[in-house]
Amino acid sequence: ISIMNITRISLLAAVVGVAALGAASVMAAAHDKPSRTVSASVTRTSTVTKIDKKDRWITLKLEDGSLVDIQAGPAVKNFDQIKVGDQLIAEAQDTVTIEVVPAGQAAPNVTGGSSMVSAPKGAKPMGVVVDTVVVSGKVTAIDYATRTVTLVGPEGNSRTFQVGPEAKKFNAVKQGDVVVVTLKSATSLQVVTPAK
Repeated sequence: ISIMNITRISLLAAVVGVAALGAASVMAAAHDKPSRTVSASVTRTSTVTKIDKKDRWITLKLEDGSLVDIQAGPAVKNFDQIKVGDQLIAEAQDTVTIEVVPAGQAAPNVTGGSSMVSAPKGAKPMGVVVDTVVVSGKVTAIDYATRTVTLVGPEGNSRTFQVGPEAKKFNAVKQGDVVVVTLKSATSLQVVTPAK
């Protein structure tokens, strides 16, 4: 749903911003290098007001009262279980983990994957998609006085970052260490019949 994608972009920007600003508490890794995890989630509920079963179109009334038409593609199992008055609950949750690992334990890299779960036959439609991306970069320069660190990414690109005072154990970061950033995005859509 395009409304969810807009919400997810805003949510992701907020999560990354919070991680960069260090608003989350810092957790000590087993190797005593800095690391942190930040999560944020948002839930939106809409109500089914009209269904075109032939062409698989659904009209939803959003929380702000506006109406939106969406077409349920073939990936939406159990379409016939949707009734006028049902609610579509959409949730997006993003988690960013930043961890510094000692030299030799990781290399600059980008990996990712996706998994999906859907409703069993005969149940109301639902689906959960989890996307994971891991990006790592090697520390090539560090200045403890100005609290800056330069990272080289998997494609050889170099970038210097200012590290705020809320990032504890900054002095434990050494040249050659690797910064690993893991982004996990989970989106769930579920059709439910509201309690009367």
